[in-house]
Amino acid sequence: MENTELVFRAVNFAKRNATESGITAEDVAKNAGFSIDYFNRIFLSHTGFTVTAYINYMRLKQAAFLLRTTDKSVLDIALAIGYDSHEGFTKAFKKKYGLAPSEYRTENKSRMMCMGENTDQTVATRFVHSNPDFKIVDADEVIDFLLEKDAKRYGYFCTTIKYCGLTIVAPDGNYENGFIGIGDDCKGGCYLEMQTDDFKLLTDWINRFPQRKTFYSDKSEEEAKEIIASYGITETLKVTPQALYFGEPFECSLPDNITIRLLTAKDKNAIAKWANGRKDCYVKHLLNEQDYLDENNLEYGIFEMDDLIAVAGCGVDEVHCLRLNNCCNVRFADGKENDELYKTIFKFVTNDILLKGALPFDDMQHGEYANSHGGFTSVDLGYNITNRRFDVL
Repeated sequence: MENTELVFRAVNFAKRNATESGITAEDVAKNAGFSIDYFNRIFLSHTGFTVTAYINYMRLKQAAFLLRTTDKSVLDIALAIGYDSHEGFTKAFKKKYGLAPSEYRTENKSRMMCMGENTDQTVATRFVHSNPDFKIVDADEVIDFLLEKDAKRYGYFCTTIKYCGLTIVAPDGNYENGFIGIGDDCKGGCYLEMQTDDFKLLTDWINRFPQRKTFYSDKSEEEAKEIIASYGITETLKVTPQALYFGEPFECSLPDNITIRLLTAKDKNAIAKWANGRKDCYVKHLLNEQDYLDENNLEYGIFEMDDLIAVAGCGVDEVHCLRLNNCCNVRFADGKENDELYKTIFKFVTNDILLKGALPFDDMQHGEYANSHGGFTSVDLGYNITNRRFDVL
């Protein structure tokens, strides 16, 4: 078995067991079938961590999560993730996060964790180890480069880099002709977000890497598919338009019996009634009081008299002073679906986003989704398609 597969297995084993107080580097090496001295060298070259350092890294990530999402004491969290003392945990945590656990909790309690804060840092290192012609480059430099080049086209991708924790790699470290954003798929593997206007280079990347791949282009769906096909790419492409609105506020009047306002933790009972037994992640998010403390987390309630009949979810992402909302997902209570009201809700939320100083972004109200959720696209209302996302299936 190749070393990369051994390391892949070892990373997953360490992830699953890192918070067990008795787990050691020797346990991880033994699971992979090697002595610790030999396996440490393999693991370090593929991940940038020694086995012990990786176990501690995973423990501290779990600690950060618990500090922000629970009221457990610092000592209880230290013991839960495998530390023997408050002092040892505090020293290790402060070294990683720059704050003592209690300070970290105070500073971050009201802010939702973004996906990027849970990204496994070994993913990009393992990628570069297997593809030595790529180098990791500074993500902030890439964001500055893209925003200066075309903020409307690349703005949402820049928020993706930040909030999904993408690590940027480029051939020989030169990202100006194109680069790949690497994300953690939460199963030990990675997904690739490819950004280049050079289709010859793009098709080379598509052919080289077996991982889940996405690329972005301002070409039309037909043009992009034709160019890709000319280079021998036969995979199916799923296309999602990405659109921004940067015009005047929409003319929008609500029916007399309808009001729309931001939800708060006080609406818990109304939300539970709206959910009607559903227990998906979005419902759990809406019922989590802590999530409402983040001022950039915007969940709108649509009320018919005092009855919550729909929820419109979005939120403001900010990167290097650019503020975008991250789409508008409208979900009605069972039996309350109304296409015309859906469009009105969408207009109302877009207007409120504009008043809050952010550009409304949308990648949902298109195609099949739009036809079954209101019968319109955001482009029908005046949004401009600035980019297209192509998922290679």
